[in-house]
Amino acid sequence: MARAQEGARSPGPRREGEALRQARAKLVLRDRAMERGMKETATISNILSIDLEDWYHGIFSLNYRWDGLEERVAQSTTRVLDILDEKGVKATFFVLAVVAERNPDLVRLVASRGHEIGTHGYSHRLISEMSPERFADDVQRSVDVIGSITGKPILGYRAPAFSVTLNTPWIFTILKEKGFRYDASVFPTRNPLYGIPGAHRFPHKVKGVEGFVEVPGSTVRILGRNIPVCGGFYLRAAPYGFTRWAVRRINAEGSPAVVYVHPWDFDPDQPRPRVTVREALTHYFNLAALEAKFRRLLDEFPFSPACSLLDDPLVEKG
Repeated sequence: MARAQEGARSPGPRREGEALRQARAKLVLRDRAMERGMKETATISNILSIDLEDWYHGIFSLNYRWDGLEERVAQSTTRVLDILDEKGVKATFFVLAVVAERNPDLVRLVASRGHEIGTHGYSHRLISEMSPERFADDVQRSVDVIGSITGKPILGYRAPAFSVTLNTPWIFTILKEKGFRYDASVFPTRNPLYGIPGAHRFPHKVKGVEGFVEVPGSTVRILGRNIPVCGGFYLRAAPYGFTRWAVRRINAEGSPAVVYVHPWDFDPDQPRPRVTVREALTHYFNLAALEAKFRRLLDEFPFSPACSLLDDPLVEKG
């Protein structure tokens, strides 16, 4: 009786064979899906940008008192250029115009290496500190300085410290009026200096500003929140495995990741004046680890300048 019951419970060779066939079919489908996903994401070229400024420009507790501080931007920028040449990658350099005024040959060198030249503004003052009129003057001054050096139109703008917020919606219209075709200043996250938490996460056409594109800083959704990734402090602080996962995740969503660095991110020997606790963390943490992470990113993912998105079908409607 027990044997009969045991035999009744046994699936038998026919059922076992069917189960194996179904399992194999699922594995084949999974492998094909993974292969298809890899091919699809491999066709997405991510965006690489460098905010060309000196080490002290991002330390706002200095209150814009920069006279007498050691200038290191030429050597650190040359280091970045050499890495990009080695990896065969072109990027967008958002050039701070006060740096361009003092280092016109450096700007010419960047342009001669085949990189796009955008503007980072003239003075590196936060947009939140400016009126629309002052912002327009700052942008125009930067265009005049940088354009006189390169002799080419400037298509892209990035605000100092990504300082676009809900209180500065006027920047897009002003940039469009000045001849720009895109902005790369919105970070769809929350930060004391910047951020629009509910903003569109991926490159898109700005609603109400015809023909104008926004290239926002990259975030990933974790527990219902936008977590910033892929640039500056976030790139230095996060384990490389997390950054690689974030880029793949963004690509799987059908969008390029936007990676940004500064030349001073590659300069662990830069001066260290007295700064706030927050600046000590965001500006100096893990500087020595950045170059190795950056090199791995360039080895594992394709990158292009921001201007490559202007006529790209990946750019979504606002």
